[in-house]
Amino acid sequence: MGTRLLWGSVGTEAKSGRKRRADRSAVLLVLLGLCVLGYMLWDLGEDFYLSDLQSRVEHGDYEALRPGGLVGHGYGIVGTILILANLLYLARRRFARWSLGSMATWLNLHVFTGLVGSLLILFHSAFQFRTPIAVVTAISLGVVVATGIAGRYLYALTPRPDRQALEQALASLDELAPGCSARVYHALAIHKVTQVDTHRWLLAKLAAIPKWARDARSRGFIVSYVIEDAPVADILQRKERRRFRKAKRVVRKYATREVVATMASSLLQSWRGLHRFLALILILLVPVHIAVAWIYGYRWIFSQ
Repeated sequence: MGTRLLWGSVGTEAKSGRKRRADRSAVLLVLLGLCVLGYMLWDLGEDFYLSDLQSRVEHGDYEALRPGGLVGHGYGIVGTILILANLLYLARRRFARWSLGSMATWLNLHVFTGLVGSLLILFHSAFQFRTPIAVVTAISLGVVVATGIAGRYLYALTPRPDRQALEQALASLDELAPGCSARVYHALAIHKVTQVDTHRWLLAKLAAIPKWARDARSRGFIVSYVIEDAPVADILQRKERRRFRKAKRVVRKYATREVVATMASSLLQSWRGLHRFLALILILLVPVHIAVAWIYGYRWIFSQ
């Protein structure tokens, strides 16, 4: 029975590891696709984009690839649509209980539309920013993309505590040392994880990292001590001692991962808040940019 429980915890841990690897693979595939798309777009007008501003006017693709040209302007429109569609992820979070697809899929779609839309906006600008609005928009877009990528990787790399694995490991320990699980739960209840107000700024939460590090060390130490100090039912044989040590490692890992998960969740919450704030600034700049372009006659196919 204990062996099956231990193998069950290992299987759950392996499943969690596969999920994290799938998250990282999804992001890497998006980045790879972005590189391929970027190369294809660059290949369409490499000579034009490498030319200086004066030489571009005489280039054969100038009328098509310039920011107000048919193709260049089209890049901007499609890129803007993708960036606006990027906000659908926030709406999906608001209706998390609805059956509209998994949050992981929506998050990957969020990353994809944000990166591809930003790439198209970059080609729309033809790599030149000659107005204050264009400069501010480009900086805002770059910061939003950078914070989004960093947040996505932090989310994918964050270890998640497995409550089922903990219970299975404690059940295995109770077979060998009756009452061990109650001692562990009592120790974890005493050594609680430091909580930081969710509304605190990111810098305040970064300052709490040393406290979380101490929590992880102390919880790992106290769990090991409580388990080792628990009276065993009988003298353990070699195979049972091995099972005992493995179960202890699972419990200790859970105790420390709970701290890391709490820390990461708190940091990511503030990080997402910063990302949303910067995205809001970008969204407010988009209609200004469109209005200025429209006033000056850059209306793409609508001017025909």
